[in-house]
Formats: sequence, C-alpha cells, structure tokens
Amino acid sequence: MISDEQKLAAVLAYFEEKESTYQIANRLQRDQQYIRLWIELYRYHGIEGIIRPQGFTNYEDSFKIKVIQHLIETGDSLLQTAAKFNIPSRETIRRWKKQWMSTAGEVLYQVEKERQSMPKKQPPSSDLNGKTTDELKAEIEYLRMENAYLKKLKALVQEKDAFKSKKK
Repeated sequence: MISDEQKLAAVLAYFEEKESTYQIANRLQRDQQYIRLWIELYRYHGIEGIIRPQGFTNYEDSFKIKVIQHLIETGDSLLQTAAKFNIPSRETIRRWKKQWMSTAGEVLYQVEKERQSMPKKQPPSSDLNGKTTDELKAEIEYLRMENAYLKKLKALVQEKDAFKSKKK
C-alpha cells in the first residue's frame, strides 16, 4: 500500500521534472496509470486530491449520474473524469458507467427523479386530444425515459465504433 506521503512525493518528483511517470511507476512498483491519476488529482485539487481522509466515501446517486453524464458528453477518459471530480479511482467510475448502461443505471435515474420535490397537485383538466393533465404528464415522463435510453444507446454505439476503429 502506498502512503499519501509517497504519492505526494511521487507527484512532486514528476512536477520538478526529476522523474517521468514511467520511472516513478517502476520505482514504486505500480502501474503507470496510478501515477497519472495522482498527477491529475493534484492538478485539479492540489494536495487535497492526494491526501485523503481514511475510510469509505459514499457518493450520492445524483453525483454518480452527473459524473457519468459528464463522461459521456465530453468524451473524457476515465482518468480525466476521476481527476476532475476528485474520485480516487477510475475503476469506481467504470463500475458506475457499467451500472448506468445496465438496468441498474435506469434505477439510479428513477431514484434521482423520485428525489426531486413533488409539485403541488393541480386539479385534472382536459387538454390536448381530450387527455387530462395527469395523462399528459405520464406521457411526457415516458418520452423522457425513452429519450434517456436512446442517448445511452447512442453513446454505447459511438463507444463501440471508437473501440473498433482503435483496434484497426
């Protein structure tokens, strides 16, 4: 296990141009991706990005959704996204993304929607094509979920195409 002090020393060695990420990774016997993540965390959040309180961090569902949406919309790597949101492991984001793309992602989306404050009930009124306000709201909600699903599907297809083109 690498201590916070060792991580900070490694980052400072990189910034003072004493060592490359490859050299630091070899010296610490760690994968180079860890070194890059520490460097990015330091760039975005300073020393607080490296030295963390011990223990488990519980992230809110709304935060997870925000991170995954950022990842999909910007095309940032897992490492860049982890650094921007001060998440200590890119694997955490990979796991969230996998959940998001599966049925669990739909559950997180629904939980977030349910947490929003409930609007005051309005008396049913007849609107378009003889539908009540409640029926129209239900239809809108269904269309929003369908739209979110299609966006996720499009992102998956783009990700798959990008992966295929990298292989060639």
